[in-house]
Amino acid sequence: MTSENSPIPTPTLQLAQLLQAAFDAYVDPVFMKDTNHRWIACNQAFCKMRGQPRELLIGRSEADFGDNERAASTWRSDNDVLTTGQPSAAEETIQHNDGTQRISWTRKFPIRNEQGAVVALVGTMIDVTELHRRQNEITQLQREISEQSAIVEMQRQILDEVTVPVIQLWNGILLLPLIGVIESHRAMRIMENLLGSISHASAQVVIIDITGVPVVDTSVARYLVRAVQSTRLLGCESILVGISPEIAQTLVGLGVDFSNIQTRATLQSGLEFALRRLNYSLQRTG
Repeated sequence: MTSENSPIPTPTLQLAQLLQAAFDAYVDPVFMKDTNHRWIACNQAFCKMRGQPRELLIGRSEADFGDNERAASTWRSDNDVLTTGQPSAAEETIQHNDGTQRISWTRKFPIRNEQGAVVALVGTMIDVTELHRRQNEITQLQREISEQSAIVEMQRQILDEVTVPVIQLWNGILLLPLIGVIESHRAMRIMENLLGSISHASAQVVIIDITGVPVVDTSVARYLVRAVQSTRLLGCESILVGISPEIAQTLVGLGVDFSNIQTRATLQSGLEFALRRLNYSLQRTG
């Protein structure tokens, strides 16, 4: 209900003022162009970016300010919208009035008359310079992480080879000293090195020393059992040494069956047993 004392505004003037106020309230640059690429409306953010008051911008284009290179670029995108009637969106580098270059995400939309013909366009510009900077930082960080991961992987492979050497103690006798935590990937490399060394040296006995293994759980126990079974398939007997009282109790608690595996407390006793086995084998074959 309208008050009798309320002033009656001029509708056209009020609408124009409201539209301009809405434009100016928008923090990102907004502009309107006619089919000749001349600005017919803009907001304060656009004026600030251009470094010109609205009165000098309206009715002019980029070319009127000597910005021919930018005019050629923006007019091409203007024409895409004006001729096809389809909106467009693209990134562009903008030279601001303060001399800085910023990256803008510019979107342009066609404006049609009552007959549906495109008579103008409206554009919005969002500064994405900071977003680009962060994306570049993330890309650089991902590249560095990838490079570091590659270095770590190479170091891990080298460490596996260094920390899991298969040593020939005697003709026909090999030593596999296990050091550190044994996980699935490392266990696979250990098995490959062990079986390859047995085949290459035609070994008859291999001593597996677990003195340097800090934790022997179910997984490690399974690896050891598989190692022994695999060496048997190559005609090589395995001797497990370095089992401390604590590890022995752990293995019993885990229910791992080591009854068919030769075990000795120390490397010395394991080597003595290996030599006896080797001499016995030589005597039988001799």
